[in-house]
Amino acid sequence: MAKQRKPRSKPAKSTEPTVSQQRQAYYEARARRRSLDELGVLAGDGEPVRPEPDRKAALEALDSFDRLMILYGICRWTAIAGRPPEPEDWADDKDWPQPDAVDALFGSWDDALGESGVLDSAVEGLLDRVAKAHQEMARRTEELERTQRRLEEEAQRTPELERQMERHKARRDEADLRLVEVEGERERLIADRDRADTRAGVLERRVAELEAAAAEAPAGTGGVETEPLQRELAAARAEILRLHDELDAARADAERDRTTIARLSALVGRPEEPASDEPPAEEAEPTTVLEAVQRAAASATHLRFAPRAFETAEDSPFRRPGLVLRTLRQLDELAGRYAEGDMGMSLSAAAREVGITQWKAGVSELARTRWRDEYLVSIDGQEVELGPHVGLGSGSGAGFVARIYLHVADGGDGLPRGITVGVVGRHLPDTTT
Repeated sequence: MAKQRKPRSKPAKSTEPTVSQQRQAYYEARARRRSLDELGVLAGDGEPVRPEPDRKAALEALDSFDRLMILYGICRWTAIAGRPPEPEDWADDKDWPQPDAVDALFGSWDDALGESGVLDSAVEGLLDRVAKAHQEMARRTEELERTQRRLEEEAQRTPELERQMERHKARRDEADLRLVEVEGERERLIADRDRADTRAGVLERRVAELEAAAAEAPAGTGGVETEPLQRELAAARAEILRLHDELDAARADAERDRTTIARLSALVGRPEEPASDEPPAEEAEPTTVLEAVQRAAASATHLRFAPRAFETAEDSPFRRPGLVLRTLRQLDELAGRYAEGDMGMSLSAAAREVGITQWKAGVSELARTRWRDEYLVSIDGQEVELGPHVGLGSGSGAGFVARIYLHVADGGDGLPRGITVGVVGRHLPDTTT
């Protein structure tokens, strides 16, 4: 089998110019030089003409570039630093234009700043607002941190406060129970005292009848029958005094319990204050009615006292000066309420609210006319009439009963609105005496 012949490849075309092409290019170049020479574009030696440089324009271009770089530096400094640069910022710093170059190009440093526009920039004001906002944020952060610390401390104290509150509630409940017991004992003592007073009154009337009968009987026949009654009357009076003393002690205990309850109630409302286990200091009982009046006058804030109140108190033989002191302090509270204006209730109702149970609104017209001088007192140089009064004690005799007579001024009698104590002690004369 005969071999198949491969087809012969075509020879590669040459990229070199042919002689004809070279000759044509030569003729064209010679014709171009001749034309340029005739136009004066080429020098006599056939070389292109070399133009002279424009030295003035070159200097102006350099100055414009330098000015642009200075303006750029001013703007960049202001944007980064938050304020326009000062000459001393760039002096002796090779990385920034020098102040004398700025003066040479712009005339002065201020002119350069003005041309850059940074003096009208809002960057400085914006940075001021940012700084103030940062300060305010820092302040609020500190406040929040303090608040958080305080809340954490209070949270840590909460268990102890709850324990304190439970203790206070338990003590208050105990005090409430004690007060109920004291009030019950007080009611019992009052009932016993009233029975004793009634019995003593009956005995006194019987003794008076027998003494009157003995006075009318022949000599030597009357005194014996009254001696047993006299002894019984003396025993009844001694029993009355004992009951009065017990009642005063019960009242003192009740007052201490009320004070304790009020203190514990306040502590329950304010558990953060530690309770004091020390009992309140007890006030010593006055020994005379005059001492009771003097102590009440020294501590009174609303109740006023006429000079006659001290004179009559000094003459009073009333055996329970502590009751006088307590009643005067209750009257001081009543006087404070009255001085403020309309109480919305009568004085007798307000007196009951402050603990005065034997308030009398006045005396009879007969007593005021028949014994007028007894019911007049001088207050600040002005003579006024007494009327409302408070009864103290029970039984008969100045040692067992007393009165506190008052003048109530409504502002229309020349005295300021208020209550004044006029007489303390003996019962003033009236139809019952």
